[in-house]
Amino acid sequence: MRASFGRRRIDRLCPGILLLLATAVLMTGCSGGDPVSALCEKLQDADPEVRYDAAKALEELGAKAEGAVPVLAEALADEDPDVRYRSAKALSEIGSKIDDAVPALAQALKDEDADFRYCVAKALDNAGQKAEPALTALIKAMQAEKESGIRYYLVKSLGKIGPAAQAAIPALEQAARDPDQKIQDVAASALKRIRPE
Repeated sequence: MRASFGRRRIDRLCPGILLLLATAVLMTGCSGGDPVSALCEKLQDADPEVRYDAAKALEELGAKAEGAVPVLAEALADEDPDVRYRSAKALSEIGSKIDDAVPALAQALKDEDADFRYCVAKALDNAGQKAEPALTALIKAMQAEKESGIRYYLVKSLGKIGPAAQAAIPALEQAARDPDQKIQDVAASALKRIRPE
């Protein structure tokens, strides 16, 4: 997916330097405090560059940044599109423990930026059954989405919700006839999970 969409901003720092920064934050924190809390504070800074770098560092921490979920959820509505993108990517890297962010992720599915929607869809997929509060938004987004890479994760997310996603059956039956074979396959799998035979 990343190959098909370009970002407006190229990361100024290489991944190795970002990892060093994240490690330094982990080691020093803010006055000896929790390092994730220090990054959360930076994610609320007035400077968009600082917010972007904080979101990127939280992304690099992956599951260790679980404590940042509420602040990352707020950042999904940041005025800077690159901060929104990085925050969604960080949530997708945290994994399944993003319950508090699911309503904000559901709202973010309406954004115009395809890269951003891709990360949002991937984060909801990683949330598994906990994405159930986003069910209606997932169905609407799947029906409206033009990009197959994003539709793939939306369909996959609906399947992971399981039997609670009964309302998605008509849309998934339509997705099972999608021109993209990967989407057909994941839709068939989702239907089996939602209505086990």
